[in-house]
Amino acid sequence: MTPKRLIPILILLLASLLLSACVAPTVLPAEAPPQAPATPTHVQLSLGFIPSVQFAPFYVAIDKGFFADENIEVELEHGFETDFLKLLGTNERQFIVASGEQVILGRAQGLPVTYVATWYHKFPVVIFAPTSSGIRTPEDLVGHKVGIPGLFGASYIAWKALLHATGLPEDQITLESIGFTQAAAVSEGLVDAATDYAVNGPVQLRLAGDEVNVIAVDDYLQLPSNGLVTNETVLRENPELVQGMVRAMLRGIRYTLDHPDEAFDISLKHVPEAAQAVETNRAIYDASFEFWTPPAGRPLGFTDPEIWPATAQFMYEAGLVDRLVDTQGIWTNDFAQAAGVQ
Repeated sequence: MTPKRLIPILILLLASLLLSACVAPTVLPAEAPPQAPATPTHVQLSLGFIPSVQFAPFYVAIDKGFFADENIEVELEHGFETDFLKLLGTNERQFIVASGEQVILGRAQGLPVTYVATWYHKFPVVIFAPTSSGIRTPEDLVGHKVGIPGLFGASYIAWKALLHATGLPEDQITLESIGFTQAAAVSEGLVDAATDYAVNGPVQLRLAGDEVNVIAVDDYLQLPSNGLVTNETVLRENPELVQGMVRAMLRGIRYTLDHPDEAFDISLKHVPEAAQAVETNRAIYDASFEFWTPPAGRPLGFTDPEIWPATAQFMYEAGLVDRLVDTQGIWTNDFAQAAGVQ
């Protein structure tokens, strides 16, 4: 190729190089900065009277991170469910653990509280007495002195339920308030029998070597038992929080049922004083499984719809509430179903 023919080609190459030098370089988009995790929602969860291994599923849900998985930070507190129910109704608390008949009582008082998941699938309150007392059936209580923590709470309503279901003459039985000293009061003969959770007084007497007869209220009238309760404000404004609380609680129950030894050890971390009477507390813990386990065919966390109207009817007829409460809408299985915990 002659030099003259090369000149146009060289000019074109030079122009191409100059043009490319003027084009702005391609800039790759910068990676988005990592998003800071949302601040966990703090929940003050109100449980029963005192810390106990009986609350193992909640300790497990905290320890295993089930609440944290829902971006919830739980702080546990203890006291009387009657007090907590009032705080819940005024939205000073967002969640409590309470038995279902307390929800009916709250609704009768105009408190907008709703039962959103079951923990206990059998009502745990019983009347117990030493076998030597001869008290084996409700009818055997006539003429005897029965101890009760006080005229309030699940124990009192369970007592009234037993009277209602069996037709016992209330005026022929002496009911005495003894505080939470049932096992000691029965053992020392201060009362002939007492109301208590099945996993408390009766278990303690048996460990002491006494033979015990138990009258289960659930055998005569089934009542909705312990579960997670919230209020209408939380349900309306933050259903995602309700769903997270239900799912974390049910995961705690499921893990406890599947890993009893590990769950008990976790409970001892949260209730270190229980280690001072580890044999007694392990017996109480083991006895609780009967109540936490759903009956065949009922999913974890589901309440039985049929027992609510009957409970409301009994409470009205027994004078525990001044009006018959419509139980439609005061409980739901929707959150337990959506949780998907088997």
